[in-house]
Amino acid sequence: MSGSEDFSYISQEVPSAFVVLGTGKEGAAPVHNPRMFQNEDIFKYGAALHANVAMGWLHSQSKN
Repeated sequence: MSGSEDFSYISQEVPSAFVVLGTGKEGAAPVHNPRMFQNEDIFKYGAALHANVAMGWLHSQSKN
């Protein structure tokens, strides 16, 4: 987590969630490195998470 991350300030005002989705492989170069490798197979889990959260929010709004 970056020391300059502003999310904590935003989440004090707005209901929020912060999710870290690791896309690296063991032994690979770390983030912010030109040799970093992103495992794109992980992206489907991030997309599914966002879709699930959106569907849950839409469902909660339909009850209002």
